[in-house]
Amino acid sequence: MNYQYVLFDLDGTLTDPKEGITKCVQHALKSFGIEEKNLDNLEPFIGPPLRDSFRDFYGIDGEDTERAVKVFRERFETIGITENKIYPGVSRMLRELKDRGVMLAIASSKPQEFVHTVLKNFEIEDCFTVIVGSEKDGTRDTKIEVLTEALGQLKKKAGRRFKAEKALMVGDRKFDVESAQQLGIASAAVSYGYAPEGELEQCNPTYMADGVEELTEIITGEKSYIRYRSKNAFSKTFEILLPLLIFWAVELLVYNVLYLVVGRYVPSFAEDERQLSVWLNAATAVATWPVLAGLYKRSYDGDISEVITRRHRKLLKRDSVLVIAYAVALGLGLNMVVAHFRIASMSAGYEQVAGTQYSVPLAVGLVIYGVLTPFTEELIFRGVIYNRIRKYFPVPVTIFLSGLIFGCYHGNVVQMIYALIMGMVISMIYEHYGRLLMAPVLFHCSANVVVYILSKGSVFAKGNAPILYAVALLAVAAGISCWYITCFQRKMKRR
Repeated sequence: MNYQYVLFDLDGTLTDPKEGITKCVQHALKSFGIEEKNLDNLEPFIGPPLRDSFRDFYGIDGEDTERAVKVFRERFETIGITENKIYPGVSRMLRELKDRGVMLAIASSKPQEFVHTVLKNFEIEDCFTVIVGSEKDGTRDTKIEVLTEALGQLKKKAGRRFKAEKALMVGDRKFDVESAQQLGIASAAVSYGYAPEGELEQCNPTYMADGVEELTEIITGEKSYIRYRSKNAFSKTFEILLPLLIFWAVELLVYNVLYLVVGRYVPSFAEDERQLSVWLNAATAVATWPVLAGLYKRSYDGDISEVITRRHRKLLKRDSVLVIAYAVALGLGLNMVVAHFRIASMSAGYEQVAGTQYSVPLAVGLVIYGVLTPFTEELIFRGVIYNRIRKYFPVPVTIFLSGLIFGCYHGNVVQMIYALIMGMVISMIYEHYGRLLMAPVLFHCSANVVVYILSKGSVFAKGNAPILYAVALLAVAAGISCWYITCFQRKMKRR
């Protein structure tokens, strides 16, 4: 469904006002002798009417409430209003919606003159047909009053064309959702704002959005990748694979330069081709990091807000043992299948690669193949390639294609199949946790470390890998996969 009339909250929805609001609250509380040094504790003030917040959170009531609001506004009018940031992608979204003919409105609990100031500062005021805020004298102070006024003005502007089922309220707090429900219109709750954990889910909004792209999809009824349908296949393929070509070129250049230098100045070390190859691969991987960091910055937009970053960290901290168990079960299970059926012996390329990797001492191999290599591969294949594919394709297709490219990169058939499966799984958990240097790297490193240790100890040699163990491990991995897929499906239903 597409919406023709969209009402936006301001603070926490279009802009990030945390610094300005919390410092002004801190200033007001100080006038009452209340010291609050942690600004994070004052985030609940973002969104609701100030009078309610001072009363509910600090017991400031009656005439003291008015004094607290006055002190807050004294600082806010001069300093706090400038301590504000617009969320990434919001300006582009508003322009696109306006160009599509969507009528946009602001319904904010912030005093109306402040709303106009903020919108002017970010040069987005002209995007809105209706702008409504609260009044400084306390009238039109509640969200329902603000939304009622904004919706009424929007109806007048639209005339007979207006249909309630085509109206949507977008906000980051329960006040936005509940007010929309009372007025009989749909609501979209953005999770990147400052609602306490669980608040939005409890008030049951029509939709939930984790970012601007998802919000745009809800409003327009059109998937984000559709906007690139006019771009031809060659252009898309070139943009996706160009970073990989650059990566290969840098690898090749650095490897060969180092090979020539070592051959010339340390001939005794160069005599052991396998160990030399290991060390050169490690040095080459590290040498590519500055290039990959630049490509990653161009490919990944980053978390939309500090709130999302904190949520991702908390989520992974809670699930870190699950991620490690998943990696170990899948990595060991697949390697046991390869060992039991002696699949490795069918690929000379694989045996050559394995011989090289296990030619160095265990500690050295763990650092190189358990840390350096996974980090490098995650930076290029998830950080860069995955994010570029995701711009053009649905998530399931993106997961498969990124896994396929990761598999093809490994060259020999055995590693290709193994990397294809592992690549798809890593992409799936990347999509779930949203942070490259968290789940994907943790998963990849965990799998590589365990498999390297056991392979170095010849656990997988000579087919000594009971198939029942492999089946049990793969069953565990399959169960965890189903859980992640269910989480993804549940997330899709909220949009």
